[in-house]
Amino acid sequence: MTSEEYEIRALAVADTTRRYLIALNTGGVAVTFAVAGSLAAEDVNPGWAIWPVAIFVLGLAISAISLFLAKNKALKRRDAALENDPMPDYAKWYFANFSYEILTLAVFLTGVSMGLWQLSNICV
Repeated sequence: MTSEEYEIRALAVADTTRRYLIALNTGGVAVTFAVAGSLAAEDVNPGWAIWPVAIFVLGLAISAISLFLAKNKALKRRDAALENDPMPDYAKWYFANFSYEILTLAVFLTGVSMGLWQLSNICV
């Protein structure tokens, strides 16, 4: 494979990874609301769901930041190529998409843990 083919493959994997992470956090919100709704029928106050949902929404916000960053980097690279300028250097960790992907996954796992902890304190 050429370096361009590796770049194309890496971008495709990054896009897929972001889609999965967005789906995980969105699913976390949906499942939490579904469980809260079913427990509300048992007279359980749905306030327990606030923190898990907030954490999943944080994961969605981090994914959005990653998407904006990827778009910005692509546009700057495009502009540099059009002007025959050197490509911008995005070597810092905060420019790397995988930093945001790892953070989003960690936030998702934190949301799941918070939801399970909150549920463990509920007696029906």
